[in-house]
Amino acid sequence: MTGISTHYFLGGNTGKGFYSHFNYIISQKDATRIICLKGGPGTGKSSLMKKIGKHYIDRGYDVEFHHCSSDSDSLDGVLIKELKVAMLDGTSPHMIDPITPGAVDDIVNMGICLKEENFKNIKFNILAVNEEIGNSFRRAYRFFAAAKSIYDDWYTFNNEALNLYELNILKENLKNRILPNTFSSLGKKRHLFATGFTPKGVITYIHNIVKDMSSVYVLKGSPGTGKTRVLEYIADEATRRGLDVEILHTPLNPEKIEHLLIPELKVALVTSNEITKIEFHGEEYDMDSLLDANYIEKKQDDIDDVSSIFYILLQKGLDCIKTAKDLHDELEEFYVPNMDFNKADQIYEEVLNKIQGYEESL
Repeated sequence: MTGISTHYFLGGNTGKGFYSHFNYIISQKDATRIICLKGGPGTGKSSLMKKIGKHYIDRGYDVEFHHCSSDSDSLDGVLIKELKVAMLDGTSPHMIDPITPGAVDDIVNMGICLKEENFKNIKFNILAVNEEIGNSFRRAYRFFAAAKSIYDDWYTFNNEALNLYELNILKENLKNRILPNTFSSLGKKRHLFATGFTPKGVITYIHNIVKDMSSVYVLKGSPGTGKTRVLEYIADEATRRGLDVEILHTPLNPEKIEHLLIPELKVALVTSNEITKIEFHGEEYDMDSLLDANYIEKKQDDIDDVSSIFYILLQKGLDCIKTAKDLHDELEEFYVPNMDFNKADQIYEEVLNKIQGYEESL
């Protein structure tokens, strides 16, 4: 029997630049081991994590696959849940370093697979491409920041029409329906992304993440209709009752919640929103029904204008992320021919043996 694979993003290209939740893959206190992979592009970090993840999935272990928002076909991390063993890409922009070396953290240097003697004549080519990649990301983040600013205008139109009394009733009804009326020590909050701004456009793994949830509550509505406030309220109330929650943030504004999971209750609260534009099977709440329809009608032309501008700016940012990926592919062309794949295979066997040792000791 194969294990369950769940897919997330650990970091995001956002309206506030690159935003990392890497420290939430697993805590130092809970981890058996956190293996930090170092090495340049094309040195096999993602391939190594994919092979390790597949090995344990095939053996019946549940594995989280954490994708790279700058290339969703590549991985930034894996977590073998039952073993509490994580692997992470520790290179830029993540820059993950061991916190408790020896006791929790290991470093695996994939850079030893490079044939360094071959890089002398391509040094300046690599530096030039790296500079172009950096420029593309900076442009993308400016467009995403501009899109967020316009989004805030869109949000404000709806928020001014929002019936707060009805919103509070909805929050209380959901709390009473979902959560037990018992209190204990505080639960934990884990922060990740389900959605990413990637070279392939807006990608979300939320359907995969909620596939095993018994109850899915869908908040469907425009910006400013109170979706985030509901999620924040339920998250706080759940942790007050000793329940751990997974908070999945939106890449447009990484401080805001897009979706919420309460794994112990097998409950998910998700938003059907203007960025992912996907539908869910679940109990649906129409957040637009909380708006003053007369006010919205008066402002509809302005709302249409700002929403149109928002999508233009968002697409501009996504185009820049695609450009950065194309340039990164060029960069890998310098590295892959100068890679010793026999050494990479040897590292895979060493890492696998090490993890199997942790497995046997549990």
